[in-house]
Amino acid sequence: MLPRTSGSPEASQASQPFLPLSFRLFASFGLLVLHLALPQEGRAMGPGENVYVLALVLLLVEAAWEAGRGLPHLGRVFPTPSLPWIRWNLALDLVLVSLIIAYQGVTQERFSTLYIFPVLASAFYVGTTEIVWVGVLSSFTHILVVLGFLFDVFPAFGESGPGPDLDPGSLTFILGLASIQIFAATLVVVLIRRNLESLKTDLSASEAAVGELSALHLRVVESMSSGLITLDLEDRITSANPAAEAILGRAIPAGRPVQELLPLGDPLPIQRGREHRFEFSIETPGRGVRVLGGHLASLRGADGQTTGHLLLFQDLTELKALAERTRISERLATVGQLAAGLAHELRNPLASISGCVQLLQTSGPGHDVKDRVLGILERETQRVNGIVSDFLDFARPGQPAPQVLWLPKVLEEARGSWEMDPRARGIPLAPASAPEVAFHADPLEVHRVLMNLLSNARKAVRNTPAPQVRLEARREGDRARILVEDNGCGMDRMQLERLFVPFAGSFEEGTGLGMSLVYKLTQEMGWQLEVQSHPGKGTTVQLTLPVFTPSIPVAPGEGRV
Repeated sequence: MLPRTSGSPEASQASQPFLPLSFRLFASFGLLVLHLALPQEGRAMGPGENVYVLALVLLLVEAAWEAGRGLPHLGRVFPTPSLPWIRWNLALDLVLVSLIIAYQGVTQERFSTLYIFPVLASAFYVGTTEIVWVGVLSSFTHILVVLGFLFDVFPAFGESGPGPDLDPGSLTFILGLASIQIFAATLVVVLIRRNLESLKTDLSASEAAVGELSALHLRVVESMSSGLITLDLEDRITSANPAAEAILGRAIPAGRPVQELLPLGDPLPIQRGREHRFEFSIETPGRGVRVLGGHLASLRGADGQTTGHLLLFQDLTELKALAERTRISERLATVGQLAAGLAHELRNPLASISGCVQLLQTSGPGHDVKDRVLGILERETQRVNGIVSDFLDFARPGQPAPQVLWLPKVLEEARGSWEMDPRARGIPLAPASAPEVAFHADPLEVHRVLMNLLSNARKAVRNTPAPQVRLEARREGDRARILVEDNGCGMDRMQLERLFVPFAGSFEEGTGLGMSLVYKLTQEMGWQLEVQSHPGKGTTVQLTLPVFTPSIPVAPGEGRV
């Protein structure tokens, strides 16, 4: 998926023309054409002219032959040869420079600068030791050529030969200046070469690290169990991992619009900086209908600009089937728990009723006994009726009739019902102010929720030395919170987890459906229900509901509008 490009120093060097060869070819050709083109009075004349021209021709032919030799094999005119041939070319360049200086005149110090070129060219092809040797040989060759012609060791050649005697100062200046230039160039080239080798080492290490990261990235992408598809800005596929092809059951060719594979819409439903999540069913070859789910995100470059899109998805078919089986099992388990709880709650009053009937069937029950039995029958019958009514309310789908309610009035009605309940006698309901706000809800359901919570609080503080129950409300922005607090027995973690389970109540009084009904009714009204409790410290139940702002203001004191 990740194409790699070579950036090694060897590859870069091999792609460049070989400098010693190209210099010799163009220099010999240029000097030859220039010498033959200039008139006699405009060019250097002297003995050995034919030798000079012949030497240029031989160097030109050799350079042309060597350049042509690499063309069939490497496809380049000036390929970099092996090390022996590099040394051969540097030697021929040294010969060419010496030929030019000898013919143009060894006393002209401006031409001695040409000895720098073999030193500069060697920086790219040999080590630092050989670079120093090239500098030494260049300086030695220059000294040898100059002294050889001035002291008549070599025969006259061009503008060089025995001439007017030079004073020692001038000769020293010519030789010293050339040597300083050559060795200065050698020093610079050695430093450059060492830096190049250091850069080469660092680049090789960096390239190896990049290669390892690229290989790791490739292995990670190919090992993913999720499908991964990358897209360009025109929604065409640029790459896909094996998992994507396995999930879709087909090959995914690059350049194909993604809409031909997946029903994602055209254009893609994605906004800048935000992911788009999706889930849909799709027909796959040989695998039938599969449920796919995932998300679509922007793919960004190093500069933070969007360069394409990233599509990551999974096959959710088996997970969906498992979730459906789990949901059915949970429903069946819930039905079983409800049936068992209902049977348990009905068994006790039915047993009492059965005992009373058997007692009445015996001969001659006394008047007092008969009255007592009839009272028990009435009480247990009411208990059965309460259990069945609460169960029907819990199981039956709700049909709320919402109205605009005034919160202080609703709390006042709940307080009045508490005070009229003889079971709450002796348990004060702490006064608390309520914010003057309205909300939208079914008044009967709201009253039932509050009375169930207050009833549980009353039961929780039954054995508390100084029982306290508090009903209060407060406003927080566009929401209101109703709190029912007590300092009763509290609940542990296990009791909190089963708080809303039908018939799981821990109080002897009641049907065990109170908190289940509270949960059901608050969910129907869209309220949030939170319970905090600690054993021996009490319980706090918090109801969070949205505040309603009616077009016609609600007058204080009105319960409904």
